[in-house]
Amino acid sequence: MSLDFNKGGSRYGRTTKRKKTNMILNILIGVVFIFIVVLASSLFFGKNDPATDNENQLATGEQELSETEENEAEQESEEAAPTDEEKAVSEEAEESADKDAEEEKEKEKEKDKEKDKEKDKEEEKEEEKEEESNEADDSETEVSENSDDPNVIKTMTNPGWGPVGTSQSEPHTSVYDEGHVDWDEKLKAVEAATRLSSSDYTLIFLGNGGSEHSSVASIKNKSTGENFKVYLEWVTNKGWKPTKVEQVKSL
Repeated sequence: MSLDFNKGGSRYGRTTKRKKTNMILNILIGVVFIFIVVLASSLFFGKNDPATDNENQLATGEQELSETEENEAEQESEEAAPTDEEKAVSEEAEESADKDAEEEKEKEKEKDKEKDKEKDKEEEKEEEKEEESNEADDSETEVSENSDDPNVIKTMTNPGWGPVGTSQSEPHTSVYDEGHVDWDEKLKAVEAATRLSSSDYTLIFLGNGGSEHSSVASIKNKSTGENFKVYLEWVTNKGWKPTKVEQVKSL
């Protein structure tokens, strides 16, 4: 009986090869299974990851907070914005205030007009009084054109002339220094007698009239060119009083 080694060897080789193939397949299946398990675990645990959940919750919370703040801002803006009714009320209040202000201005203007009228009336009364006083002075003024002095054109006296008042005390001393109170009071008496203001005449001379309590002033009327001498005397505690005015040809 003969043995067929080739035939037997061939069967052994095929068996061995089949075993190797099965082992490789099993290994590949295991690797695929492990991969599937790892992938599934990753997906499952990734969804339930606390850090991821916290991040998601934080992002959601921030979004909700932002939306809430926006809603509150919009609501505040809507509340702050005046309604049509409020606008109408505000416009009416402004118009009323403007109207009141205009009325107040008109009232002030009327008051000013009344004050001006009263002032004008008072000034007219003062002018009338002054004119009456001047007329009375004129009616009382005595004019003499007879004089022994050829330089004198006419002489005027008036019993209504009185002392002009004084702020000086007794005993009085006559002073001829320009700007002194006694000098100013002398000129006041000159102006009272001639009814000329300081801007209407030019003072040529002011000096002693022959005694301590008498003075004489020489003036020229700027508008007419007329020359006058005004004689003054001191009245105790009452000031300087005009006694005579001479219109002269030359000073």
